[in-house]
Amino acid sequence: MKTISLSDYQIYLGNIRTTLPPLLQAYAGHTIFILADTHTALHCLPAVWECIPDNTPRHTISIPAGEQHKNIDTCATIWSALLRHEADRHTLLINLGGGVIGDMGGFCAATYKRGIDFIQIPTTLLAQVDASVGGKLGIDFGGIKNSIGAFRNPRAVCIDTDFLHTLDPRERLSGWAEVLKHALIADAGMWTKLLQDELPIDEVVY
Repeated sequence: MKTISLSDYQIYLGNIRTTLPPLLQAYAGHTIFILADTHTALHCLPAVWECIPDNTPRHTISIPAGEQHKNIDTCATIWSALLRHEADRHTLLINLGGGVIGDMGGFCAATYKRGIDFIQIPTTLLAQVDASVGGKLGIDFGGIKNSIGAFRNPRAVCIDTDFLHTLDPRERLSGWAEVLKHALIADAGMWTKLLQDELPIDEVVY
């Protein structure tokens, strides 16, 4: 396991079964919610579910996958589920998915009862290297991407690269593009290393 410490929270890199359980100890006796989409509910949720202690109340909120669902109507569905299951200020919301889940789940957590804790578990390469870091939260509104949102840091970010095996080649390539962009802008050493490595471009099906 590797830990990256930021000013207000930490990023944990490693198997989710190692990184997540210690974080959940702070929520003993409180309800934990997991927000997932139709893809991560099938492929990633079982591993996260195993990390929650048996005596801890938990609920899954499942929403359709895709950017087109990153809107106020889906937020209303998430907020309604939290209210229906009596989520309070001590509730934890785990956002399990790509950038859409992280952005929207974080926004819902930041606004529900004026703010509850949330943990980001990004499952796409793009979310692991960009969307899950920095406390950027938001939804699309009026046909404009991320036009409604807030900045609020998560309790933690847990990155498990095993989840990347659930992605198709195009999803992996979009994440690599973001890695290359960051290196090109801010890290000459990383840019040189990436150019020397074999990138998975040949995996893409055009």
